[in-house]
Amino acid sequence: MNLKSFVFLLISASVFVGCASSKPVRPTTTDAYSNYDEDLSAVRPKYKELTPAEAAKKPEVKRVLSDQPLHVNRRLDAAVDTIASKNRAIRFASGYRIQIYVGNIRKDADDARLFSYQTFPELNPYLVYNQPTYRVRIGDFMTRLEAERYLQQVRSRYESAVILPEKIDLKKSLLVK
Repeated sequence: MNLKSFVFLLISASVFVGCASSKPVRPTTTDAYSNYDEDLSAVRPKYKELTPAEAAKKPEVKRVLSDQPLHVNRRLDAAVDTIASKNRAIRFASGYRIQIYVGNIRKDADDARLFSYQTFPELNPYLVYNQPTYRVRIGDFMTRLEAERYLQQVRSRYESAVILPEKIDLKKSLLVK
C-alpha cells in the first residue's frame, strides 16, 4: 500500500467517524420567534403633546376643494397631452384571434363566417385567402384568457378551433365582452 492511498483512507475514515458520531439536528418544538422580546422604546419617535392653549394658537389649515384641475407645470401638461395624442393614434396591438376554419372550400368558409355572425355578433369574423386556402378567424382579444372563454363555445361546432396570436384592432377589441 502506497502513502497516497493510506492518507486517503485515513482521511475518509476520520470523516466517516466524525459524521457518524455527530448528533442529528432536529427542529425544536418551540418556535424561536414566539419568545422574542426586545424594548424598542429608545428608537421610537417622541412627539410633544400640545396643551389646549397651544392648540388654540396653532392656525387651522383650510383645504380648498375645486372642480378645476390642478396645473402644476405647463411643460408637464404639454408632455401628457403629447402622450395622450400618440396613444389615440395607435390603432393596432398584439392580441389573439380564434381560427375556426382552414380549408379549400369557399362555401364552408362562408358557413363558418355566418355561424360566427349568428352565434357571436360581438366578434368580428375575418376571412383570409392565401391561394388555395381559406382561413376564418374571429374576435379581437387583448388577452389569451378572453379568447379561451369563447374557444370552449366555438369548439362545440368546430373541434379544430385554435387561438392564434395576431395584430388586432384596438377599437374593436374594446367591444368584446
